[in-house]
Amino acid sequence: MLANIHRNVLGTVSFEAQFKGQRKPQEWIVYPIPEEVPDRIKVQSDTRIGYIMLDTGTVWMSKPHPAGAYNHHLGEVVIIDKVNAEDMFMLKAHITASASAKAGTNGMVYTDNRGAANVFGVRL
Repeated sequence: MLANIHRNVLGTVSFEAQFKGQRKPQEWIVYPIPEEVPDRIKVQSDTRIGYIMLDTGTVWMSKPHPAGAYNHHLGEVVIIDKVNAEDMFMLKAHITASASAKAGTNGMVYTDNRGAANVFGVRL
């Protein structure tokens, strides 16, 4: 289900996935994770925004918005799919590897992604 998991310019993780209800795979970006132990990750594509629960792999997603989906669309998320355990493990491993106070930069501003170290549910 998940493919091409890699680090992006933000210093976080991006991946390709096609969840139920989508006609074709989309590129998803994982938002930086706050320092507390997270129960979910926020993901966004060109047309959707939502969450993936870290313990179950349940995917909560907004409906598609051709002009782009943003934080205010999180109020409309519904369960649309579930990521299998193997893909969740791989995604968590890549997210954990991206953990850093200075994960990515545009040369002036850094991305704080320290909470990524805690996606397996253990505070490091």
